[in-house]
Amino acid sequence: MLVAVATTKNAVEKYDNLPDSAKSVPLSERQLPPEIKTRCIASLMILKNALKLGGVNAQLNFIQTPNVRREEDELIKGNAIVSSHLFNLSSIEHLKYKDKIYVSDPVIKDGEFEKGIFCLPGNHKVLNVRTVEDLKKAGKPLIGIHWSNECQTLKDLGIKEIEKGPTMDCLFRMIKAGRADWIPLGFHNSKDLSVTRNGITLVPVEGIKFSLTESRHFIVSKQHPDGEKIFEALQMGIKQMRQNGLIKKLLTQGGFYCKATKDWKILNSKSFLMTNK
Repeated sequence: MLVAVATTKNAVEKYDNLPDSAKSVPLSERQLPPEIKTRCIASLMILKNALKLGGVNAQLNFIQTPNVRREEDELIKGNAIVSSHLFNLSSIEHLKYKDKIYVSDPVIKDGEFEKGIFCLPGNHKVLNVRTVEDLKKAGKPLIGIHWSNECQTLKDLGIKEIEKGPTMDCLFRMIKAGRADWIPLGFHNSKDLSVTRNGITLVPVEGIKFSLTESRHFIVSKQHPDGEKIFEALQMGIKQMRQNGLIKKLLTQGGFYCKATKDWKILNSKSFLMTNK
């Protein structure tokens, strides 16, 4: 079945570069293709595999969007059936979307998605941060214009001045240009945890991270004639993948869960905040 998937150009390029063996579903619980190593590919393969388990042999037809938020717009117009990225609840409860989309069961549960503090390798003021108070004094954070969960998390930590940019490429250029000092980013599977985009490399502050306090979900169009069928198949597949542990394995390999940072301190945990007042 041809399934119209709203996704970004970056995700399409990464998916197209996968060997056919990495795109094949159903995926084995014992050994995942090593090429599934980024968050956008992990979520795409969770989607494709869940649909297969739910009875839909999906041939993905990508509807490209300039950023993740625009995926929602393609769904409410009925141009696409399902998103490829995962959305936090607050971003999809807006009146513009609420009655026009189905929301899947959580793929990432509340508090499971963790992010680090990333900056240029030479920004020692940020790299020396160890507490929330240090972070407040280390310069201005930068987030995407639709990163509502990250924005609220930073505000809850007492960080009020926050710069915003429209796309990930733009965020990296803004950091390089000195318009902000650090970005909250998910961890990557590179050996040193660095992330490079368009020749700009950012590195994480070692030892600290924070968790995003909302669950994350796929969204499916109610406006598309195949929306209900895809939603039911997706729900069935997600349930099976949750039970057999495949979702966690894919999220770990894709970088949503990072083994290398497992023991790092969570800045917005109650215990850390209490001991660092």
